[in-house]
Amino acid sequence: MKACRRKYIEWGAAGIGALALFLFFFRILPYHLFHREQTQLFLLATEPLAGYLRHPAALARLSGDFLTQFFYYEGGGPTIMAVVLLLWGVVVFRLLAPYMGRWAWIPTVLAVAWEAGRQCGLSYPLSGTIALTGIGGVLLLCRSCMRRSWKSGLPVSILAVLSGYWLFGCGDWSSRWYNMPDLGREYLLALDSEMYFGRSEKVRKLLVEGEYRSPFTAYYYNLLNAQQNRLPDRLMDGYQPASQGLFLPVAPHSTSLTIYAANEVWFALGDMTMAEHAAILGMIFSPHHTGARAVKRLAEINLVNGDEAAAMKYLRLLQKTMCYRDWAERRIPGKQTAEVCQWLERKRLLLPATDTLRSSADIPLSLRHLLRNNPDNTLACDYLLCFDLLNKDIGAFAGDYREFAAKKFPSRLYAEGLLIYLAGKKASLDEVEKWNIPPQVLDEFGDYTRLYEANGGNGAPLQAKYGKTYWFYFHYATMKKGK
Repeated sequence: MKACRRKYIEWGAAGIGALALFLFFFRILPYHLFHREQTQLFLLATEPLAGYLRHPAALARLSGDFLTQFFYYEGGGPTIMAVVLLLWGVVVFRLLAPYMGRWAWIPTVLAVAWEAGRQCGLSYPLSGTIALTGIGGVLLLCRSCMRRSWKSGLPVSILAVLSGYWLFGCGDWSSRWYNMPDLGREYLLALDSEMYFGRSEKVRKLLVEGEYRSPFTAYYYNLLNAQQNRLPDRLMDGYQPASQGLFLPVAPHSTSLTIYAANEVWFALGDMTMAEHAAILGMIFSPHHTGARAVKRLAEINLVNGDEAAAMKYLRLLQKTMCYRDWAERRIPGKQTAEVCQWLERKRLLLPATDTLRSSADIPLSLRHLLRNNPDNTLACDYLLCFDLLNKDIGAFAGDYREFAAKKFPSRLYAEGLLIYLAGKKASLDEVEKWNIPPQVLDEFGDYTRLYEANGGNGAPLQAKYGKTYWFYFHYATMKKGK
Protein backbone atom coordinates (compact mmCIF):
# COMPACT_ATOMS: atom_id res chain seq x y z
CA MET A 1 0.00 0.00 0.00
CA LYS A 2 2.85 2.34 0.92
CA ALA A 3 4.67 1.56 -2.31
CA CYS A 4 1.51 2.25 -4.31
CA ARG A 5 0.94 5.55 -2.51
CA ARG A 6 4.56 6.53 -3.04
CA LYS A 7 4.26 5.80 -6.75
CA TYR A 8 1.18 8.01 -6.99
CA ILE A 9 3.00 10.80 -5.17
CA GLU A 10 5.98 10.53 -7.51
CA TRP A 11 3.82 10.56 -10.62
CA GLY A 12 1.77 13.44 -9.22
CA ALA A 13 4.94 15.44 -8.52
CA ALA A 14 6.21 14.67 -12.03
CA GLY A 15 2.91 15.84 -13.54
CA ILE A 16 2.96 19.08 -11.56
CA GLY A 17 6.57 19.66 -12.57
CA ALA A 18 5.79 19.07 -16.24
CA LEU A 19 2.83 21.46 -16.05
CA ALA A 20 5.00 24.11 -14.38
CA LEU A 21 7.63 23.75 -17.10
CA PHE A 22 5.00 23.95 -19.84
CA LEU A 23 3.46 27.11 -18.35
CA PHE A 24 6.89 28.68 -17.89
CA PHE A 25 7.82 28.34 -21.55
CA PHE A 26 4.26 28.98 -22.79
CA ARG A 27 3.62 32.12 -20.74
CA ILE A 28 7.09 33.55 -20.03
CA LEU A 29 9.35 32.57 -22.95
CA PRO A 30 7.26 31.42 -25.92
CA TYR A 31 8.90 33.71 -28.48
CA HIS A 32 12.43 32.61 -27.78
CA LEU A 33 11.29 29.11 -28.83
CA PHE A 34 9.71 30.51 -32.01
CA HIS A 35 12.96 32.32 -32.80
CA ARG A 36 15.01 29.16 -32.33
CA GLU A 37 12.80 27.36 -34.83
CA GLN A 38 13.01 30.24 -37.32
CA THR A 39 16.81 30.17 -37.30
CA GLN A 40 17.02 26.42 -37.92
CA LEU A 41 16.26 24.31 -40.99
CA PHE A 42 15.73 20.57 -40.52
CA LEU A 43 15.60 18.68 -43.83
CA LEU A 44 14.13 15.22 -44.28
CA ALA A 45 16.61 14.19 -46.95
CA THR A 46 19.29 11.51 -47.17
CA GLU A 47 22.38 13.72 -47.31
CA PRO A 48 21.63 16.04 -44.35
CA LEU A 49 20.41 13.11 -42.24
CA ALA A 50 23.55 11.12 -43.05
CA GLY A 51 25.58 14.14 -41.95
CA TYR A 52 24.45 13.58 -38.36
CA LEU A 53 25.99 10.10 -38.38
CA ARG A 54 29.45 11.44 -39.16
CA HIS A 55 29.79 13.19 -35.79
CA PRO A 56 29.57 12.21 -32.11
CA ALA A 57 26.25 12.70 -30.33
CA ALA A 58 24.48 11.68 -33.54
CA LEU A 59 21.19 10.65 -31.93
CA ALA A 60 21.11 13.65 -29.56
CA ARG A 61 21.73 16.14 -32.37
CA LEU A 62 19.34 14.42 -34.75
CA SER A 63 16.49 14.15 -32.25
CA GLY A 64 17.09 17.68 -30.91
CA ASP A 65 16.95 19.29 -34.33
CA PHE A 66 14.01 17.10 -35.36
CA LEU A 67 11.98 18.18 -32.34
CA THR A 68 13.01 21.85 -32.61
CA GLN A 69 11.22 22.18 -35.96
CA PHE A 70 7.92 21.64 -34.11
CA PHE A 71 8.52 24.83 -32.12
CA TYR A 72 6.81 26.30 -35.20
CA TYR A 73 3.42 25.38 -33.73
CA GLU A 74 1.94 27.45 -30.93
CA GLY A 75 2.25 25.38 -27.77
CA GLY A 76 4.49 22.86 -29.53
CA GLY A 77 7.73 24.26 -28.13
CA PRO A 78 6.58 24.44 -24.49
CA THR A 79 5.16 20.90 -24.71
CA ILE A 80 8.42 19.49 -26.08
CA MET A 81 10.45 21.39 -23.49
CA ALA A 82 8.29 20.10 -20.67
CA VAL A 83 8.56 16.47 -21.82
CA VAL A 84 12.32 16.57 -22.47
CA LEU A 85 13.09 18.27 -19.15
CA LEU A 86 10.76 15.87 -17.33
CA LEU A 87 12.65 12.90 -18.81
CA TRP A 88 15.91 14.50 -17.66
CA GLY A 89 14.44 14.81 -14.16
CA VAL A 90 13.29 11.17 -14.15
CA VAL A 91 16.79 10.00 -15.11
CA VAL A 92 18.44 12.12 -12.42
CA PHE A 93 15.99 10.88 -9.78
CA ARG A 94 16.52 7.22 -10.68
CA LEU A 95 20.29 7.67 -10.63
CA LEU A 96 20.24 9.18 -7.13
CA ALA A 97 17.28 7.42 -5.49
CA PRO A 98 19.21 4.24 -4.47
CA TYR A 99 21.68 6.38 -2.53
CA MET A 100 19.51 9.23 -1.24
CA GLY A 101 16.06 7.68 -0.99
CA ARG A 102 13.20 10.14 -1.04
CA TRP A 103 15.63 13.05 -0.62
CA ALA A 104 16.74 12.51 -4.22
CA TRP A 105 13.98 14.86 -5.31
CA ILE A 106 15.99 17.86 -4.06
CA PRO A 107 18.97 17.49 -6.46
CA THR A 108 16.48 16.39 -9.13
CA VAL A 109 14.57 19.65 -8.91
CA LEU A 110 17.85 21.59 -8.91
CA ALA A 111 19.09 19.66 -11.95
CA VAL A 112 15.87 20.31 -13.88
CA ALA A 113 15.89 24.00 -12.90
CA TRP A 114 19.52 24.29 -14.00
CA GLU A 115 18.84 22.66 -17.35
CA ALA A 116 15.68 24.74 -17.85
CA GLY A 117 17.82 27.81 -17.22
CA ARG A 118 20.28 26.73 -19.88
CA GLN A 119 17.36 26.31 -22.28
CA CYS A 120 16.44 29.98 -21.66
CA GLY A 121 19.37 30.94 -23.88
CA LEU A 122 19.12 31.22 -27.65
CA SER A 123 22.35 29.37 -28.35
CA TYR A 124 21.86 26.29 -26.14
CA PRO A 125 20.34 23.55 -28.34
CA LEU A 126 17.63 21.12 -27.35
CA SER A 127 20.12 18.36 -28.14
CA GLY A 128 22.13 19.48 -25.09
CA THR A 129 19.37 18.33 -22.73
CA ILE A 130 18.73 15.19 -24.78
CA ALA A 131 22.44 14.36 -24.61
CA LEU A 132 22.50 14.62 -20.82
CA THR A 133 19.34 12.51 -20.57
CA GLY A 134 20.88 9.89 -22.88
CA ILE A 135 24.11 9.81 -20.86
CA GLY A 136 22.08 9.34 -17.70
CA GLY A 137 20.13 6.53 -19.35
CA VAL A 138 23.40 4.80 -20.30
CA LEU A 139 24.59 5.03 -16.69
CA LEU A 140 21.33 3.51 -15.48
CA LEU A 141 21.78 0.65 -17.96
CA CYS A 142 25.37 0.08 -16.81
CA ARG A 143 24.36 0.02 -13.16
CA SER A 144 21.57 -2.44 -13.87
CA CYS A 145 23.93 -4.75 -15.80
CA MET A 146 26.63 -4.62 -13.12
CA ARG A 147 24.13 -5.48 -10.39
CA ARG A 148 22.96 -8.58 -12.22
CA SER A 149 26.40 -9.97 -12.95
CA TRP A 150 29.78 -8.29 -12.62
CA LYS A 151 31.46 -10.55 -15.20
CA SER A 152 28.83 -10.25 -17.93
CA GLY A 153 27.87 -6.73 -16.96
CA LEU A 154 31.34 -5.23 -17.42
CA PRO A 155 31.69 -5.85 -21.17
CA VAL A 156 28.08 -4.84 -21.72
CA SER A 157 28.73 -1.63 -19.78
CA ILE A 158 31.85 -0.84 -21.79
CA LEU A 159 29.94 -1.39 -25.02
CA ALA A 160 27.07 0.76 -23.71
CA VAL A 161 29.45 3.60 -22.78
CA LEU A 162 31.14 3.54 -26.20
CA SER A 163 27.80 3.40 -27.99
CA GLY A 164 26.42 6.07 -25.67
CA TYR A 165 29.27 8.42 -26.52
CA TRP A 166 28.58 8.00 -30.24
CA LEU A 167 24.83 8.42 -29.74
CA PHE A 168 24.78 11.16 -27.08
CA GLY A 169 28.29 12.59 -26.76
CA CYS A 170 29.25 14.06 -23.41
CA GLY A 171 26.86 17.01 -23.27
CA ASP A 172 27.02 20.50 -24.75
CA TRP A 173 29.36 22.61 -22.61
CA SER A 174 30.06 25.36 -25.13
CA SER A 175 27.08 27.38 -23.92
CA ARG A 176 26.73 29.23 -20.63
CA TRP A 177 26.26 27.16 -17.51
CA TYR A 178 23.04 28.96 -16.70
CA ASN A 179 20.82 31.63 -18.28
CA MET A 180 18.29 33.72 -16.42
CA PRO A 181 15.13 34.44 -18.42
CA ASP A 182 15.78 37.65 -20.37
CA LEU A 183 12.39 39.38 -20.50
CA GLY A 184 13.76 42.37 -22.41
CA ARG A 185 14.98 40.10 -25.18
CA GLU A 186 11.72 38.16 -25.06
CA TYR A 187 9.83 41.40 -25.70
CA LEU A 188 11.95 42.12 -28.77
CA LEU A 189 11.45 38.56 -30.01
CA ALA A 190 7.70 38.95 -29.47
CA LEU A 191 7.62 42.03 -31.74
CA ASP A 192 9.75 40.28 -34.34
CA SER A 193 7.71 37.07 -34.36
CA GLU A 194 4.29 38.72 -34.33
CA MET A 195 5.26 40.91 -37.29
CA TYR A 196 6.52 37.77 -39.04
CA PHE A 197 3.20 36.04 -38.30
CA GLY A 198 1.33 39.06 -39.69
CA ARG A 199 -0.62 39.74 -36.48
CA SER A 200 -0.67 43.54 -36.63
CA GLU A 201 -3.08 44.07 -33.76
CA LYS A 202 -0.92 41.99 -31.43
CA VAL A 203 2.12 44.04 -32.43
CA ARG A 204 0.23 47.26 -31.77
CA LYS A 205 -0.78 45.97 -28.35
CA LEU A 206 2.79 44.98 -27.50
CA LEU A 207 4.06 48.42 -28.52
CA VAL A 208 1.42 50.20 -26.43
CA GLU A 209 1.99 48.06 -23.35
CA GLY A 210 5.79 47.83 -23.58
CA GLU A 211 8.14 50.33 -21.98
CA TYR A 212 11.30 49.00 -23.64
CA ARG A 213 12.79 51.62 -25.98
CA SER A 214 15.41 50.71 -28.56
CA PRO A 215 16.08 51.06 -32.30
CA PHE A 216 14.56 47.59 -32.69
CA THR A 217 11.21 48.59 -31.15
CA ALA A 218 11.18 51.84 -33.13
CA TYR A 219 11.91 49.85 -36.31
CA TYR A 220 8.79 47.72 -35.95
CA TYR A 221 6.72 50.66 -34.66
CA ASN A 222 7.52 52.57 -37.84
CA LEU A 223 7.12 49.58 -40.16
CA LEU A 224 3.70 48.78 -38.70
CA ASN A 225 2.54 52.38 -39.13
CA ALA A 226 3.96 52.54 -42.65
CA GLN A 227 2.09 49.39 -43.71
CA GLN A 228 -1.08 51.12 -42.53
CA ASN A 229 -0.12 54.35 -44.41
CA ARG A 230 0.29 56.23 -41.12
CA LEU A 231 4.06 56.66 -40.85
CA PRO A 232 4.19 60.49 -40.99
CA ASP A 233 1.07 60.81 -38.83
CA ARG A 234 2.54 58.76 -35.98
CA LEU A 235 6.29 59.27 -36.36
CA MET A 236 6.59 61.82 -33.55
CA ASP A 237 4.31 59.86 -31.21
CA GLY A 238 6.94 57.17 -30.63
CA TYR A 239 10.56 56.91 -29.58
CA GLN A 240 12.82 57.76 -32.53
CA PRO A 241 16.59 57.09 -32.34
CA ALA A 242 17.19 59.12 -35.53
CA SER A 243 17.09 57.06 -38.73
CA GLN A 244 18.05 53.82 -36.92
CA GLY A 245 14.36 53.53 -36.12
CA LEU A 246 13.65 53.24 -39.86
CA PHE A 247 16.48 50.97 -41.01
CA LEU A 248 18.34 48.60 -38.71
CA PRO A 249 22.09 48.91 -39.21
CA VAL A 250 23.95 45.86 -40.45
CA ALA A 251 27.36 46.54 -38.94
CA PRO A 252 30.00 44.83 -36.75
CA HIS A 253 28.25 46.02 -33.59
CA SER A 254 24.84 44.70 -34.69
CA THR A 255 23.33 41.63 -33.04
CA SER A 256 22.25 38.57 -34.99
CA LEU A 257 18.64 39.44 -34.12
CA THR A 258 18.79 42.90 -35.69
CA ILE A 259 20.66 41.64 -38.75
CA TYR A 260 18.10 38.85 -39.19
CA ALA A 261 15.24 41.38 -39.11
CA ALA A 262 16.89 44.07 -41.28
CA ASN A 263 15.43 42.77 -44.55
CA GLU A 264 11.80 43.24 -43.51
CA VAL A 265 11.55 46.95 -44.37
CA TRP A 266 13.36 46.61 -47.70
CA PHE A 267 11.04 43.79 -48.71
CA ALA A 268 8.02 45.93 -47.80
CA LEU A 269 9.43 48.87 -49.80
CA GLY A 270 9.98 46.73 -52.90
CA ASP A 271 13.79 46.92 -53.10
CA MET A 272 14.50 43.23 -53.63
CA THR A 273 18.22 43.79 -54.11
CA MET A 274 18.62 45.34 -50.67
CA ALA A 275 16.18 42.83 -49.16
CA GLU A 276 18.18 39.90 -50.54
CA HIS A 277 21.45 41.41 -49.33
CA ALA A 278 20.06 41.83 -45.80
CA ALA A 279 18.42 38.37 -45.78
CA ILE A 280 21.63 36.60 -46.80
CA LEU A 281 23.62 38.49 -44.16
CA GLY A 282 20.95 37.62 -41.60
CA MET A 283 21.29 33.95 -42.45
CA ILE A 284 25.10 34.08 -42.34
CA PHE A 285 25.18 35.71 -38.92
CA SER A 286 22.38 33.61 -37.39
CA PRO A 287 23.44 30.96 -34.83
CA HIS A 288 23.28 28.06 -37.32
CA HIS A 289 24.02 30.09 -40.49
CA THR A 290 20.66 29.04 -41.87
CA GLY A 291 17.01 29.25 -40.92
CA ALA A 292 13.59 28.51 -42.36
CA ARG A 293 12.53 32.14 -42.10
CA ALA A 294 15.49 33.40 -44.14
CA VAL A 295 15.05 30.65 -46.74
CA LYS A 296 11.36 31.57 -47.09
CA ARG A 297 12.25 35.22 -47.60
CA LEU A 298 14.89 34.40 -50.21
CA ALA A 299 12.34 32.25 -52.06
CA GLU A 300 9.83 35.14 -51.99
CA ILE A 301 12.40 37.65 -53.23
CA ASN A 302 13.33 35.52 -56.23
CA LEU A 303 9.69 34.80 -57.03
CA VAL A 304 8.94 38.53 -57.06
CA ASN A 305 12.00 39.14 -59.25
CA GLY A 306 10.83 36.41 -61.64
CA ASP A 307 13.98 34.33 -61.17
CA GLU A 308 12.24 30.95 -61.01
CA ALA A 309 15.45 28.91 -61.05
CA ALA A 310 16.79 30.67 -57.96
CA ALA A 311 13.38 30.53 -56.26
CA MET A 312 13.14 26.78 -56.85
CA LYS A 313 16.50 26.28 -55.13
CA TYR A 314 14.95 27.55 -51.89
CA LEU A 315 11.51 26.04 -52.45
CA ARG A 316 13.02 22.58 -52.92
CA LEU A 317 14.71 22.94 -49.55
CA LEU A 318 11.43 23.88 -47.91
CA GLN A 319 9.68 20.96 -49.60
CA LYS A 320 11.96 18.67 -47.59
CA THR A 321 10.70 20.05 -44.28
CA MET A 322 7.64 18.91 -42.36
CA CYS A 323 6.29 22.34 -41.40
CA TYR A 324 6.89 24.33 -44.59
CA ARG A 325 6.19 21.75 -47.29
CA ASP A 326 2.68 23.05 -47.99
CA TRP A 327 3.90 26.66 -47.97
CA ALA A 328 6.52 25.82 -50.61
CA GLU A 329 4.20 23.81 -52.83
CA ARG A 330 1.68 26.67 -53.02
CA ARG A 331 4.46 28.84 -54.50
CA ILE A 332 6.04 26.52 -57.04
CA PRO A 333 5.94 28.22 -60.48
CA GLY A 334 3.14 26.74 -62.54
CA LYS A 335 1.32 25.49 -59.44
CA GLN A 336 0.79 28.76 -57.59
CA THR A 337 -2.55 29.37 -55.94
CA ALA A 338 -4.72 32.35 -56.91
CA GLU A 339 -3.86 34.05 -53.63
CA VAL A 340 -0.11 33.71 -54.25
CA CYS A 341 -0.49 35.01 -57.83
CA GLN A 342 -2.36 38.09 -56.62
CA TRP A 343 0.28 38.72 -53.96
CA LEU A 344 3.07 38.46 -56.56
CA GLU A 345 1.30 40.93 -58.84
CA ARG A 346 1.04 43.47 -56.02
CA LYS A 347 4.70 43.08 -55.05
CA ARG A 348 5.93 43.32 -58.65
CA LEU A 349 4.23 46.70 -59.05
CA LEU A 350 6.85 48.08 -56.63
CA LEU A 351 9.85 46.78 -58.57
CA PRO A 352 12.02 49.38 -60.34
CA ALA A 353 12.35 48.93 -64.08
CA THR A 354 16.08 49.66 -63.97
CA ASP A 355 18.89 48.89 -61.56
CA THR A 356 21.98 50.76 -60.49
CA LEU A 357 25.20 50.13 -58.62
CA ARG A 358 24.98 51.53 -55.12
CA SER A 359 26.37 51.03 -51.65
CA SER A 360 24.13 49.19 -49.20
CA ALA A 361 24.93 51.97 -46.72
CA ASP A 362 23.52 54.69 -49.03
CA ILE A 363 19.89 54.41 -47.96
CA PRO A 364 18.60 57.66 -49.56
CA LEU A 365 20.01 56.63 -52.95
CA SER A 366 18.13 53.31 -52.80
CA LEU A 367 14.88 55.05 -51.86
CA ARG A 368 15.24 57.69 -54.57
CA HIS A 369 15.95 54.95 -57.10
CA LEU A 370 12.69 53.24 -56.14
CA LEU A 371 10.72 56.48 -56.44
CA ARG A 372 12.22 57.57 -59.76
CA ASN A 373 11.10 54.25 -61.20
CA ASN A 374 7.74 54.27 -59.46
CA PRO A 375 6.54 57.68 -58.16
CA ASP A 376 3.40 56.01 -56.73
CA ASN A 377 5.40 54.01 -54.17
CA THR A 378 3.93 55.81 -51.16
CA LEU A 379 5.78 53.66 -48.67
CA ALA A 380 9.18 54.52 -50.17
CA CYS A 381 8.25 58.22 -50.31
CA ASP A 382 7.29 58.29 -46.63
CA TYR A 383 10.45 56.42 -45.63
CA LEU A 384 12.67 58.80 -47.62
CA LEU A 385 11.08 61.97 -46.25
CA CYS A 386 11.03 60.64 -42.69
CA PHE A 387 14.64 59.50 -43.05
CA ASP A 388 15.64 63.07 -43.98
CA LEU A 389 13.64 64.55 -41.12
CA LEU A 390 14.92 62.19 -38.44
CA ASN A 391 18.49 62.95 -39.52
CA LYS A 392 17.64 66.68 -39.40
CA ASP A 393 18.76 67.02 -43.01
CA ILE A 394 16.29 69.77 -43.89
CA GLY A 395 17.93 70.62 -47.20
CA ALA A 396 17.66 67.04 -48.42
CA PHE A 397 14.10 66.85 -47.13
CA ALA A 398 13.04 69.94 -49.07
CA GLY A 399 14.69 68.63 -52.23
CA ASP A 400 13.11 65.19 -51.89
CA TYR A 401 9.72 66.68 -51.07
CA ARG A 402 9.91 68.96 -54.11
CA GLU A 403 10.82 66.04 -56.39
CA PHE A 404 8.53 63.29 -55.05
CA ALA A 405 5.68 64.84 -53.02
CA ALA A 406 5.14 68.43 -54.19
CA LYS A 407 1.86 67.54 -55.93
CA LYS A 408 0.41 66.08 -52.73
CA PHE A 409 -1.20 67.95 -49.86
CA PRO A 410 1.46 67.87 -47.11
CA SER A 411 0.77 65.90 -43.94
CA ARG A 412 1.18 67.68 -40.63
CA LEU A 413 4.71 66.30 -40.16
CA TYR A 414 5.90 67.34 -43.60
CA ALA A 415 4.33 70.80 -43.21
CA GLU A 416 6.29 71.26 -39.97
CA GLY A 417 9.51 70.24 -41.69
CA LEU A 418 8.85 72.56 -44.63
CA LEU A 419 8.31 75.50 -42.29
CA ILE A 420 11.74 74.94 -40.75
CA TYR A 421 13.22 74.91 -44.25
CA LEU A 422 11.36 78.07 -45.28
CA ALA A 423 12.23 79.86 -42.05
CA GLY A 424 15.90 78.96 -42.53
CA LYS A 425 15.99 80.52 -45.98
CA LYS A 426 13.80 83.46 -44.83
CA ALA A 427 11.22 82.80 -47.51
CA SER A 428 8.62 85.42 -48.37
CA LEU A 429 4.92 84.91 -47.64
CA ASP A 430 4.27 84.38 -51.34
CA GLU A 431 6.77 81.50 -51.43
CA VAL A 432 5.30 79.97 -48.27
CA GLU A 433 1.85 79.97 -49.84
CA LYS A 434 3.13 77.91 -52.78
CA TRP A 435 3.75 74.92 -50.47
CA ASN A 436 0.05 74.59 -49.50
CA ILE A 437 0.82 74.54 -45.79
CA PRO A 438 -2.39 74.48 -43.68
CA PRO A 439 -3.12 77.85 -42.00
CA GLN A 440 -3.43 76.18 -38.58
CA VAL A 441 0.11 74.81 -38.83
CA LEU A 442 1.38 78.26 -39.86
CA ASP A 443 -0.26 79.85 -36.82
CA GLU A 444 1.12 77.21 -34.47
CA PHE A 445 4.60 77.63 -35.92
CA GLY A 446 4.42 81.34 -35.19
CA ASP A 447 3.31 80.62 -31.62
CA TYR A 448 6.06 78.00 -31.16
CA THR A 449 8.70 80.41 -32.46
CA ARG A 450 7.59 83.17 -30.08
CA LEU A 451 7.67 80.82 -27.09
CA TYR A 452 11.05 79.43 -28.14
CA GLU A 453 12.59 82.89 -28.37
CA ALA A 454 10.89 84.18 -25.21
CA ASN A 455 12.31 81.29 -23.16
CA GLY A 456 15.81 81.60 -24.57
CA GLY A 457 15.69 78.16 -26.17
CA ASN A 458 14.54 76.37 -22.98
CA GLY A 459 12.39 73.45 -24.11
CA ALA A 460 10.59 72.72 -20.81
CA PRO A 461 7.75 75.26 -21.32
CA LEU A 462 7.27 74.01 -24.90
CA GLN A 463 7.07 70.29 -24.19
CA ALA A 464 3.49 70.08 -22.95
CA LYS A 465 2.01 71.69 -26.06
CA TYR A 466 4.59 71.01 -28.73
CA GLY A 467 6.51 67.97 -27.46
CA LYS A 468 5.20 65.78 -30.28
CA THR A 469 5.90 68.18 -33.11
CA TYR A 470 8.81 67.94 -35.49
CA TRP A 471 9.88 71.43 -34.40
CA PHE A 472 10.52 70.17 -30.88
CA TYR A 473 12.40 67.14 -32.21
CA PHE A 474 14.51 69.36 -34.48
CA HIS A 475 15.56 71.63 -31.63
CA TYR A 476 15.99 69.17 -28.78
CA ALA A 477 16.57 65.61 -30.03
CA THR A 478 20.19 64.64 -29.42
CA MET A 479 21.97 63.17 -32.42
CA LYS A 480 24.74 60.65 -31.79
CA LYS A 481 28.17 61.55 -33.05
CA GLY A 482 28.59 60.50 -36.65
CA LYS A 483 24.84 60.25 -37.26
